[in-house]
Amino acid sequence: MSEALTVTLIILGAAAGIPIGFFILKQNKEIKLSEYQEKADKKIEEAKTEIHELKADIQKRKSELKEKSIKRETGLKEQYKRLEKLIASKDEQMRRREAEVNEMRGYLKLAQKEVDEQKKLTLELKEKYKENLAKRAGMNLSEAKDHIFAELDKDLAHMKEDRMARTVEVLEEDKKRHAKDLLVYVIQKYAKASSVERRSWKITVKRDEQKAKIIGENAKILQTLEEISGCEIIFNDAPNTINVSCLDIVKKKICFDTIKDLLNERNVTEERVKNIYEQKSNNIDKHLYQIGKETINKLELNKRKYSEDFVKIMGRLYYRTSYGQNVMEHSFEVGYFTLMLGAELGLDLEKCRIAGFFHDLGKAIDHEVGEPHDVLTKKIMEKEDFTHEEIHAAWNHHDAVPHESPEAMLVKAADALSASRPGARQESLEKFLEHIRMMDDVANSYEGVKKTLAMAAGRELRVLTDPSTLDDENLAELAERIANEIHDQKTYPGKIKINVIRRTNTTSIANKGTVAPKKRV
Repeated sequence: MSEALTVTLIILGAAAGIPIGFFILKQNKEIKLSEYQEKADKKIEEAKTEIHELKADIQKRKSELKEKSIKRETGLKEQYKRLEKLIASKDEQMRRREAEVNEMRGYLKLAQKEVDEQKKLTLELKEKYKENLAKRAGMNLSEAKDHIFAELDKDLAHMKEDRMARTVEVLEEDKKRHAKDLLVYVIQKYAKASSVERRSWKITVKRDEQKAKIIGENAKILQTLEEISGCEIIFNDAPNTINVSCLDIVKKKICFDTIKDLLNERNVTEERVKNIYEQKSNNIDKHLYQIGKETINKLELNKRKYSEDFVKIMGRLYYRTSYGQNVMEHSFEVGYFTLMLGAELGLDLEKCRIAGFFHDLGKAIDHEVGEPHDVLTKKIMEKEDFTHEEIHAAWNHHDAVPHESPEAMLVKAADALSASRPGARQESLEKFLEHIRMMDDVANSYEGVKKTLAMAAGRELRVLTDPSTLDDENLAELAERIANEIHDQKTYPGKIKINVIRRTNTTSIANKGTVAPKKRV
């Protein structure tokens, strides 16, 4: 019963709540609709206000644009009127210019006519003038032309000679300047030590007592060695040293090697000395050949074929001297100098290298043959694979025949460079000082000489003169007289340049608007 009652109550409650809920929902809905209606009316009012403002703004902008359009149209109309006036003005100017041009054309026609008449008249007068001139000169027109052209040719020839002389003078000055610059550049680029050969070779021994083996009893070993070698052997110059001295470097080399072998011998006899010396003498040719091969490789000339005798002669240069210079080192110097000079001048570098190095090749055998070394150089090279140009450039550095190529001149210059390097050649200091004193005494003995300066190791003498005593016209005569007297007295080899200098200074002083010249010497 209780459960059925409970269900019945629930159903009754539900049936009673439905009308009540519907009533409540209806009341809420009416409230929300009134709120929405109020908001919508407010939005409509705001939209009407905005539309009214937009209409007012659009109306204002429309009136402004209309006003601008009217002003612009007015400006364009005024500009159009100005352009019309400008075009009309230009047309008027064109008409005036055209009229002026037509008028000028008329004037030009008249002027051209007058010019043609004047030309015709001038030609007639010219012909009459030629005829009158020919009558007065006593020759016809053709002869007069020939005479005038002949005189003109003389004038042109004189002008040509004068201009050529000036050009040659300028080129001579430029030539000397460029040559000096080139030589200075080459000298500065070559920095190897001097090629002076030592007068004696030194052998160092471990103990001073070892010298006794070379001396022998009663100095017999020493006498025998000096006799067969032709060398001077010095023992008492310094402790633990033996000095070997000889003018013939080949003999000095053989003696030097012989002594070094004898120092290793236990028992040194005269027979043993002779045997070792003979052995070293027989081996010297192989040694010279080896030096020659090394020289060819160093010169980068191994692409050619050379005879064995030629290679040996090249090796002998290492054991020859000239004025104290080692000929091999001197030949390398001349080769390098010639190569550098040739490279600067754009010449044949192969020819420069060959001619520069082989220029003194004859000195290897000139002391044996007795002929000039340059002639021997030519004969030796003619037997080998060398061209005529290479041979000529090599042997002609002493001007035996006229030079045929610039390479030959460069060899001569390079030889002089190597020989004139300070300390390259050994001369007596006393003889050199005597030479300098002689030049100074000769120059100072002439009137007007203030001071003398010996330059370039005694190869140039600068003479400063008194400008108040001597004029410029006297300088050439003074230089020639000094040169002739030095030539008669000198014993020193080589050429000497006499450079006479006359110098003056002129100054002017401005004082109160006036210029008072004052000369100061």
